[in-house]
Amino acid sequence: MSADNPLLASGVLTAEGGSVTLSEEFEEAVEEYLSRFDGHTEAEFADAIEERVGDEVAVEPFAALGEKDPRTVAELCALADRLGADDAKANGNPVQLLPSLRLFRDDDVRTDGVPRSFVPVPATQLPELLRIYSPALVYAWLDDSESCDLAKRDLEAVFEEPQEVMPFAVYGPDYREFLEREYSLTAGPAVLFTRDGEVEARLYGAHGPGTIETELERHRR
Repeated sequence: MSADNPLLASGVLTAEGGSVTLSEEFEEAVEEYLSRFDGHTEAEFADAIEERVGDEVAVEPFAALGEKDPRTVAELCALADRLGADDAKANGNPVQLLPSLRLFRDDDVRTDGVPRSFVPVPATQLPELLRIYSPALVYAWLDDSESCDLAKRDLEAVFEEPQEVMPFAVYGPDYREFLEREYSLTAGPAVLFTRDGEVEARLYGAHGPGTIETELERHRR
């Protein structure tokens, strides 16, 4: 990770001994917000988000996500404090930088099989995340599948450079019923191209980088 990365420059992350971790100060700030948010309602989360980050963010889905995962809102508020909410453009957009903090969580979200540059998330949080981040792409994968290995390789090749699309990944077997009910997803590997929370296109199996790039170009318009 580059030394001029805003998360390193602002002290959110620290690099020591060749590894990058959340700084102790940032973790303490997140824990302080978590304590403050204990028992919060969706309306109270909305007030906290507007106060710390401003009303230009997608407050409603963030507040709804707070009831499922208060840590996300705690990290958002602590991140805005660190970056300086009034100077976000200079120091980095806290909303856009927020997903990368999930990579440092010690939770049970499956990470094996996630392509580089993709953010592993619980599928149950997708309804809110895909409204906050638009357009977005969701990669759903399975175990021990040659098609998944090929799809992962193709996605890593395409996303070697930023694509102006937020890339999420979910482990399908852990959320089979949810993915089928919410996104009519019954097989994998699959790539969903979404806008404003709605699926605009989908690819099943491995199609090669060219097909993904073509669909991304259409999706970014």
